[in-house]
Amino acid sequence: MGEEVQVREKDVLGRVIKDLSNTEWWGIPRKEIPWYPQVDYEKCIGCGLCFMTCGRVVYDWDLKQMRPIVARPYNCLVGCSTCANLCPREAINFPSLEVLRKYRDLGKAVVKARKRLKELRQRLFKHDNGI
Repeated sequence: MGEEVQVREKDVLGRVIKDLSNTEWWGIPRKEIPWYPQVDYEKCIGCGLCFMTCGRVVYDWDLKQMRPIVARPYNCLVGCSTCANLCPREAINFPSLEVLRKYRDLGKAVVKARKRLKELRQRLFKHDNGI
């Protein structure tokens, strides 16, 4: 966490495109985690919800074919599947929860998250008590 993130350019909506592929998720290099969307173009109706709602700018939009392109797969937040949940034709797929949980356990995410929260509580408690 705290890695340098390179800003590349802007997409057609004017959103800043960052390269998050060289970051880590709970100590695991992002490129080692196969969590990103795959579009089934046989089902996709080109509504654009995935492109418009992705806060990590994972998608580009093919204006000629009017469909999304997974341009920056490793920008996808590990565990996020908002685009798939919003897709009216269930055209977006992610790996199974089993895969997600494997990387959660490999990165010791639960233990690390609890530790961070305890540290935060201690820091805030000291601050609130003027210590």
